[in-house]
Amino acid sequence: MPSTALPDIRRGWLLALALTVFAVAPLTYPGFFQARSGFLPVFRAEQTVNLSGGPVRGEGPLPYRLIGPPARSAGGVAAVKIGYGIAFWLGALGVYAWTHRWLGSKGAVLAATLYTYLPWHLHTVYVRGAYAEAWLWAFWPWLFWSLDRLSGEEPGQVLAGVLVGLPTLAAVFWTQAGLAALALPLLVSYGALVPARRLRAAALLLVPIPLWFVARRAAEAPLPFADHFLYPFQLFSAAWGDEAFQLGVAAVGLTIVAVAVWAGRKPGPPLRSALRFWPIALAVVVLLTLPPAAPFWRLTGLDALLTYPWQVLALSGLPLAFLGGAVTRLDERLAAPPLWAGLLALTILAGYPYLAPDFTQVDPGPAPVALFRPVEADTPQIMLLQTDIEPPTILTPTLTLTLTWQAVAPVAGDYTVFIHALDAEGRKIAQRDARPCDGDCPTDTWQPGKIIVDVHPLTLPPEAVDRVRQLAVGLYLWQSGDRAAVSGRDDDTVILHVP
Repeated sequence: MPSTALPDIRRGWLLALALTVFAVAPLTYPGFFQARSGFLPVFRAEQTVNLSGGPVRGEGPLPYRLIGPPARSAGGVAAVKIGYGIAFWLGALGVYAWTHRWLGSKGAVLAATLYTYLPWHLHTVYVRGAYAEAWLWAFWPWLFWSLDRLSGEEPGQVLAGVLVGLPTLAAVFWTQAGLAALALPLLVSYGALVPARRLRAAALLLVPIPLWFVARRAAEAPLPFADHFLYPFQLFSAAWGDEAFQLGVAAVGLTIVAVAVWAGRKPGPPLRSALRFWPIALAVVVLLTLPPAAPFWRLTGLDALLTYPWQVLALSGLPLAFLGGAVTRLDERLAAPPLWAGLLALTILAGYPYLAPDFTQVDPGPAPVALFRPVEADTPQIMLLQTDIEPPTILTPTLTLTLTWQAVAPVAGDYTVFIHALDAEGRKIAQRDARPCDGDCPTDTWQPGKIIVDVHPLTLPPEAVDRVRQLAVGLYLWQSGDRAAVSGRDDDTVILHVP
């Protein structure tokens, strides 16, 4: 590489990194955002709770081990936010490094910015709180960069591809094995584009082996896979919320422009091959999320790798970023500084509305008070994050218990909270049974990740005010009396000590 090109590459790396500032900015806000996963990533970072969903569909341990030192020194909330920030930076730098060979510096910066601000990328972090998937977005581009290096003629390039590619491939399987296995066909197909014939035959023959092995390790699906396919309009809908699957206005628009310009201009062989490959790859990824793909998932058994079919959208960022960034290479007028800067600004502005998550100042510490598993559920779905007890006095014989709840999955049942005031011998002095918030926030309306502050006043007999030592708290279905199970307890209750 000519030495005169090095300053341009360095400037591109720095610019690609700097342009992530708006995506990372919400992570600097005090508190923690109310994503669907709630505080689970924090508790996993603290190694106090493990609700990963199994070795295939669930989260692997690697992303949490990477933030182990910050978790021990600064706490789980700070560590998870640092982890998300590093994942944003690694992803942007990886896309720039990978696409620079194909698109030049300006195209690579645009591709990295598109990748950072894709709505589904931001949704993964700030709405779903899918911490492991956020790290997959950081790892994907480095795998493709490694494949490009393996196609080089110089031994140093091949060695760099091996030294980066093999650990990164291991990392994605250690992060989320199901999605990593589904990425293998994409990697192999891309490898068939490069000049190194030695990559092709062996890789094509080996792909079914890890797919079969990983699928065999999957546990039984917790939800009906076929009930969660998308409708095409959802990929382009302007609606944004807990169930949004938008591909992105800027990315899709620039992709359409790139394909249209390519069809009329016919670039040289290397770029032409890539521009043929990535639209097909994007179409396949999108098709796998739609109902017509149901027979494919069922017949191949690959539905064992994921909980929902729309999770394959984690692979949509690569083709969208590459094709969107290619417009500056296909039409040099778009690489002129004013138009190029405008494209960067448009990309950031298109993603900006998705950078306003709801924050909470609740800090539950390294572990929840308790985990509740509803009667109809296989895993805990409700966390009791905090409790606050205002003890009674002789003048005011009312004990006030404030419970801070958070669901990490939709709760099917309408549960009632029971509170028993106990004396030193465990005898019941008083009792209160009420739905959360006196019925204003029933459990079957709780949105995953949202904080529920639930206040319960408990009136005590005047003669028993100074005898209350403990509170027994739990949840039950008022129709049947069945209690939600409490992790680590056989009596389905949480014992709280009264100060």
